[in-house]
Amino acid sequence: MKFLYFETDADGTNGVCIPASAVVGVDSAAATELDLYFNDLGAGNENDGQVRLNVTSGKAREVAEAIAKAIYQGPNQFITVADDTNSEYLHEDITSCGAITLA
Repeated sequence: MKFLYFETDADGTNGVCIPASAVVGVDSAAATELDLYFNDLGAGNENDGQVRLNVTSGKAREVAEAIAKAIYQGPNQFITVADDTNSEYLHEDITSCGAITLA
């Protein structure tokens, strides 16, 4: 099983690790935003989680492809998608983790 890690702030207090199998969709919310939607996080709701990534303008597709490739073809079980605390990002066009919303 693979897990996706997201951290939204510089002090390491707002992070989440989500099973990759919970991803149900990706939406280019704006030219500089990419939203990932999750199900089955324990709240019993559809789309009970969302992570917004801030991306370089016009690069949402490339970022979405990199996430899919890491999940389906990458060797790592633990995938850091966006870690603002350590400035570590899966793709060079992810500029930050904008928000984490869990139901």
